[in-house]
Amino acid sequence: MEGPPLTLNPRSTLDAYGQRINALVFGALTAIDSNLTPQPELAESWKSENSGKTWTFKIRPGLKDHSGVPITSALIAQCMEEYRIGKPASLVKAGFPGWMKTTAVGREVRIELNQPDPYLPRNMSLIRYFRVNSKGSWGICTEPLPGDRIIGSGRMKADPFPLNPEDQIKLLPLDPEGNPITFEFVRDETTRLLRFLRGESDAVQNAFSLSKTSWIRKNHADRFRVIERDGVNVSYLAFNLKDPVLSKLPVRQAIAHAIDRKTIIETRLNGFGTLAGSFLSPLLPESAQSPFDYDPALSEKLLEEAGYKRDSHGIRLKLKYKTTPVRDGFETAIIFKEMLSKVGVELTLEVIEPAVFLNLIKKGAFQLYSSRWIGVADASILSRTLRSNQPNNRAHYVSKEMDALLDQAAQEVDLAKRNPILKKAQEKMMQDLPYFPLWFWTNAVILGNRVTGLEAQDISLSGGLVPLTHLRVK
Repeated sequence: MEGPPLTLNPRSTLDAYGQRINALVFGALTAIDSNLTPQPELAESWKSENSGKTWTFKIRPGLKDHSGVPITSALIAQCMEEYRIGKPASLVKAGFPGWMKTTAVGREVRIELNQPDPYLPRNMSLIRYFRVNSKGSWGICTEPLPGDRIIGSGRMKADPFPLNPEDQIKLLPLDPEGNPITFEFVRDETTRLLRFLRGESDAVQNAFSLSKTSWIRKNHADRFRVIERDGVNVSYLAFNLKDPVLSKLPVRQAIAHAIDRKTIIETRLNGFGTLAGSFLSPLLPESAQSPFDYDPALSEKLLEEAGYKRDSHGIRLKLKYKTTPVRDGFETAIIFKEMLSKVGVELTLEVIEPAVFLNLIKKGAFQLYSSRWIGVADASILSRTLRSNQPNNRAHYVSKEMDALLDQAAQEVDLAKRNPILKKAQEKMMQDLPYFPLWFWTNAVILGNRVTGLEAQDISLSGGLVPLTHLRVK
C-alpha cells in the first residue's frame, strides 16, 4: 500500500487506508460487498419503521469476538451509544446527524432518529464493534489509548492490534482455509515497484501510477496479471462560488468546455478511467449521467459574451489553481493549464503540501482545485457536497431548489421513489456546475503468477480489501 493509515482507531478512522483495513478486523451490523450493497454481518436482518425514523436490526445468535467473548445485542447497543455520546467524540458519528438513541430488546438493536435516513443500513458498516483493555479494565467501544489491548470482531485478527502501524500490519484469518495477509506500507512508488518486481509482494491494488501499471502489463505479462474493474471513485474540478469571477455560470461552463477529458483519460490515465457526468458512477442505481462536451469554440464564445475579451497577450482572465506536489494531481494541473491557455484563461498553479492543502480547501482559500471522492457508494454524497451549509460543500454552492430536492430525497426511504428525485438533483448540479465531474477511476489489481482466487468481477468497486482475503497461493 502507498502509505500507512492515519489511525486504526475505529472511532476516528476516516481515511481510505484505515477504513479498508478496519473493515477486515472489526465487524459491524452491516458490511458493504464488492458491488457496494449492504449485507448482513453482525446483524442477520433489518427493517425500518416510523417512516424511516426507526431501524431495527436482528443480531445473529452465537457471535463471539476474537478472544471468544460473546457479542450480544445489549453489548452492541452499548457499543453504539459509545460512538454516539462517548468522550472524546467519535469522528464517525458525524455521519448520523439524526441519531437520537440506541436500545436492545431481546436479540434486536433499535436505532431511533429524529429524521429519516434511507442510507442508515449502509452507513452502519462504519460503526465497528470492539473491546478495549485499558489499565486492566475492559470497555466496549471506548476510546483506545496507545498500549491498550484492542479485541476485534471481524473476519481477520491482529494481536496485538496497533493503533498507528508504521511499516506493516499482519492479519490472521479466522477461516482455517484462509491465508495470513501482511500489508506493507511503502511511501515511495519506485521502491514499491522494485520490491514488487523482486517478488517481495504477491498483490498490489491501485498502488501504482497508471503509467507504471500499463508498463507492467506490457513488459511483464509473463510474471504478473493485471485485473481491472470499473470503479466509483470520482475526480472532480471544484469552483469557489464566493469568488466574483467563478460565481458567474458562463465562466464555469467555459472552463469545463475547455477541458478535453477524453484525451486525458486516453493519454494521461492510460485508459484506466471513464468519463463522469455526475458524482455517482453509472454502476450505481441512483446515477444520472449528463453529457458535457469538449468544445473550446463554445468556451471562447461564453467568455466573450461574459465580457472577458483577449488582451494584447491573448489573455481573457487569470485564475489560481491549488494543487499538491503528488505526481498524478500535479501533472493533471499542468494539462489543465495548457488546455485553458488555448481559450485565453491563464492558470497559475499554487503547489501546496497535502497536509496544508485540505485545510485551505476547507477554509475556502482557493479559486479552483481538483480532487477525488473515494468510495462513493450512494447518493448521500450529493447531500454532503451540494446541500447548503454542509461541511463538504466546498464550492460554497447555495440553491433553494437543490436543498428542496435533497431534503425530499432524504425523507423518502423507498429507493424506487427516491431515485427520480436524486436524478433531478444530479441534473441540476450539471446545469449549475459548482463542481465539474471529470472521470471515474478504474480499479487495478496486479497479482504475481503464484496467486489465484481473484477475477475482475470480484474486485470491489470502491477499492475495498475484502476480496483480497480470497487470494490463494499455488
